[in-house]
Amino acid sequence: MNFNFGHFFGLTVAFALAGPVALAADVPAPIPVAVAESEAFEVVGRLEDEGFVFYIDRADSNAPVLGATLEVETGGKSAKAAFRAERGDYLIADAEWLKPLRQPGEYPLAMTLVAGADSDLLTADFDVHAPPAAAAGSAGIGGILGGLALLGGLVALLLRRRGQKGGRA
Repeated sequence: MNFNFGHFFGLTVAFALAGPVALAADVPAPIPVAVAESEAFEVVGRLEDEGFVFYIDRADSNAPVLGATLEVETGGKSAKAAFRAERGDYLIADAEWLKPLRQPGEYPLAMTLVAGADSDLLTADFDVHAPPAAAAGSAGIGGILGGLALLGGLVALLLRRRGQKGGRA
């Protein structure tokens, strides 16, 4: 088996140029999550399309807390979460309250939780990241890198033909 520098060069250029584009396109946007813990409760909140969804568990047993009262404050505004028995979670669907939380930034959350005779005040940081810049501009970069990969393949083909003709192009 002969080592063919042209093939090696062409494949190396193609993989080097095409690899970063494939990786950039596969990176999903991070899901915004808020986590709050105390000695009695654990609260996890996720910002979804329908609103801010909260899951509440007992800290000592991980048992779900159902039918509690949850009020969340951020930016000087508070909203009450509605308990959804069919899902076992709590939802804040107030579009006006949610609007700032859908923008990139860091938001402190203060949560007042009352579950039967137990109550607690919990805090969490909610961090919303901007969409990755690489994913937003990958279409234009992909076209340029694809053209460079094609150019590398043509150079490899010319080098191969030159090698087959004894040094003449």
